[in-house]
Formats: sequence, structure tokens, C-alpha cells
Amino acid sequence: MRPQFDAKRVERRKICKDKTAIQENEGEAACVKGTKWNLRQRANLDKRMNGSSGGLKVSNGNDVEPQPIVNGARGETEYYWQSYPENMWERLDWISDLVINFRGPGWNWAISTLPKPPSFVYSGLSEPLDEASAKDTSATGIRRFATRGEVFRAQVPRFIIGYFLLDMIKTAMMHDPYFWLGPNEYIPPPYVATMSPLFRCLYRELLSMAGVLVSLDMVFLLAPLIGCLLLGPFSFMGLRGEAWYYPTTWGSFSVIANKGLAGLWGGAWHQIFRLIFSAPTNYLIANGYLSPKSSNTKLVASIFAFGISGILHAGGSTSQIPHTKPSNPPTFFMLQAVGIFLQTGFCTLFHQTIKHSPKSIRQIMNVVYALSWGLLTGWWLADDFARGGIWLYEPIPISIFRGLGYAGKDHGWWCWEHVGVGWYTGKHWWQSGVAI
Repeated sequence: MRPQFDAKRVERRKICKDKTAIQENEGEAACVKGTKWNLRQRANLDKRMNGSSGGLKVSNGNDVEPQPIVNGARGETEYYWQSYPENMWERLDWISDLVINFRGPGWNWAISTLPKPPSFVYSGLSEPLDEASAKDTSATGIRRFATRGEVFRAQVPRFIIGYFLLDMIKTAMMHDPYFWLGPNEYIPPPYVATMSPLFRCLYRELLSMAGVLVSLDMVFLLAPLIGCLLLGPFSFMGLRGEAWYYPTTWGSFSVIANKGLAGLWGGAWHQIFRLIFSAPTNYLIANGYLSPKSSNTKLVASIFAFGISGILHAGGSTSQIPHTKPSNPPTFFMLQAVGIFLQTGFCTLFHQTIKHSPKSIRQIMNVVYALSWGLLTGWWLADDFARGGIWLYEPIPISIFRGLGYAGKDHGWWCWEHVGVGWYTGKHWWQSGVAI
């Protein structure tokens, strides 16, 4: 993809009473037929989906809730595809959105695991309305929000719970020298020392995995909390502050149950870098070197995706000050590709037997295989994370568990004192205050 020529994003513009469309940021006017287009789309949708007065009916006969009208009055605003702008200030905004927007919600290159924009947006883009645009959840379980209230109810409690979980995980890690230095000969705490080598390895892998999951989730939640809830669409964010622009990050657990290890990495895991990892394969398909549906294409796509991911994480390992093993991350990720190939080959070989098994048994086996393979290979990545000192970072400013004494007497409530941020007590009261 050449963004300057191929990329487009959804933008919104006002429509005057004389049916002249005024672009909000560009300041250019162009004659549009927004009302006629909307009426024609509504008529076509009614014919295609058996419309009724109470709402839209899709092919399976289920009701779809009537979509809200933009700004409370039909025709006040409309949505359109915005190409590379001519205006310099608008161009800076367009480019910034392009660079920051990893998954592409609101762009014509959005990754396939995201739900489509809402139907009231999609109909104004000259795009055919279908069942997918009426659903707020994608096939992989990623959810699209309709209002800022929905974002608040879903993401704020999640952030609060994540804060306490991260505090608990970090406090637990502080007791085990493994999470300071990686594999070493220091004496672990008694509850770790009494474990067998196998259970000790599993414990450290699971705690590392929990730390990665919660840390990533907390970082990803900052975008909707700040962009949608704190700033919102009535600030300089504009359309980028609307709720539907911030779908959830993680896919459904059912994807793992239905597709095993491939479902874990291709749907349930965050897809922030999916566009980057799939770019080489998409290029080869677009230029006719690969067939979109062939088995060879899936093989090449897996090698590229896990290979690039391994190189990306190896770069982080190399840049850390302590001694690390940069070959560990690529080894871990390439082993995930091997695990997918093994499961795919096994299912192909025993297809006749597997398809006659109960669905619940197949789903349980998919979950067991995905988690088992992850634990079998996870130490490659977990050990290198610990060697590099990644768990020495302080993600939260105030720790309840450390304040209650669970991390020892040398640790208190305030966690950012080592970076010079905290309360300074001077000789006199006027010499005391917050140190920055």
C-alpha cells in the first residue's frame, strides 16, 4: 500500500440547508446530494433485507436496532472517505492519524479482525450495507462501541481492576530474584524453593504471562480513556473521539476453542501489528506471486508474521543494558509457527475421526493444545524478559499491596520515588512539597 495514493480515512463534514457540503477542516465547499443518497440507500436496504417499521431485518430474520441520526437531524452532517489532503494543516492531522492508528479503525486499510464502522457511518461512504455493518462484534470477538457511555462502562472498570492486578503481580515478582536478573543461582523464597523444577518453571511462566497480558491491556486502554472519554469528539479530536473508533483489543476465547493455536495468535491475541506482519504476504498476493487461498500462502504468511515478530522482539532484547540472549525471542515465535503447522497437519491427517467427535471435545482439545504449546515454549521468551530487567519497571505510582507490607519493610505506598517524583520534607514546612 502507498498511503499517499491509496489510503483513505472516514471524515465528517457539515451540510448547509442549500445542500452544500462544507468540509469541517478543509474549508472547501462542494455540491453533494446527501439526502437523495441516504434515501436511495434506505430503499435499497429495505428491498435487500426485508425492512420493517421497527428496524432493519437481516437475512436471518433478526431485528437490527434503528441507527442513530447524526447530530439529531438528518442531513446536518455526512461521512465520506478523505484521501491525502491538500491543506497542509489537515495533512498533518491525516498523517498523524495514519502513523498512530495501528489497526486502522476508520481507514480503508483496517485489519480484517475489526468490526466494520456503524451502519449510519457506512451508508454515507457509498459502501453497500450488509449484516456485518449492523453487528457491533467481529467474527473474532472484537467489540465496537456505539456511545461514550458504553466505553465508560466497559473500559473504566477494566482499567481499575487491571491496576490492582498489576499491583499484585508486581508485588509477587519482587519476592523472586528470577524476575530481577533472570535465571540465576540466588536463593528463591521458600514457597518457590519447595517447588519441583517443572512447577517452578510453570509458575514463573504463568506469572510472566500474566504480567505481559495485564501490562499490555493497561497500555491499550489509555487510548479510549484519553481519546474518547477525556477529550471526546467535541475537542480537537473530532471524529477520532467517537466511541466506534476505539474497539476492544482482545478477541474472544472462543476463537482459541474453535481454531486452537492458530486462533490464539490470529484472533484472540491483540492484533496491533497485524498490518505490519502481513504486509509482505499481501504484497506477494497483490502482485500475483501467491494465490490468496493456497496452503503455500498460509505457510509463507506464518513465516513472515512470526519471523518479523521475532526480529522485533530481538531488537528490544539487544537494546537492553543487561546481558540477554537476542536469539530467544525469534526462537519462541518461530516455534509458534511450528506448533500451528503440527496441529494443522494432525487435523488434516485424522480429519475423518475428528469431525465425528463431539464439538465440546474438539474445543477442549484445541484449548489444551494451545495452552500446552505456549507453556512448553514460553520459557524462551520469559527468561529473556527477566534477564533484560523488564520486570524492574514501575507501572503504577501507588501500590496498595506494598503499602500494606507485602513487599517488605523497605517498600511503601509510593513507587516512583526512585525517579525523583514524590513528597520532599524539608527542615521547615515551606521547604516541603512535591518533588518533580
